Amino acid sequence: MRNDRTEGKAMTAGEMNREKVVKLLKLFPEIDSEISVRRGILNDLERYYDTSGAINYDGMPHGINHISNPTEKTALNVPDFVRKEIEKYTAEIAELQKVKVEILKEVSRLSLKQKNIVFGFYFHSMKWEKVASRTHYSERQCKNIRDAALDRLLCLFRKNTALTRYEIKE
Repeated sequence: MRNDRTEGKAMTAGEMNREKVVKLLKLFPEIDSEISVRRGILNDLERYYDTSGAINYDGMPHGINHISNPTEKTALNVPDFVRKEIEKYTAEIAELQKVKVEILKEVSRLSLKQKNIVFGFYFHSMKWEKVASRTHYSERQCKNIRDAALDRLLCLFRKNTALTRYEIKE
């Protein structure tokens, strides 16, 4: 496989190369499970620190500055470190959703045969034999089409700031 880095030069965080394109494509099917894990943690944090108890349903404000008393208690009882964790997980979820949308947007710009190969091999984790039988190409042709698609995606991903800036956690 080609390496788009120059010899001896380390890849910076915002640099896009063929290796990062492949990593982003392999990350795509895992994004939904990553989001659900983070949402579970976020829900646990919010549920654990929800001190509101009963909810007031009369619609009338009962606290200072038109904030209901249970909401006021919840806002005051959540420690700063927990609030920061909640904000961190919320930001990570938003970032993962953005990356998923951007990957799909850029892959959708490929030709139909390139999309079929990329979806089959990377998104559906098919083996080359299955991709070849589904697309009616030989395995070698599929790999050549994949290589052309990766070259095109490299150009597209380089122009996409959300994908270029995203750091893949290993």
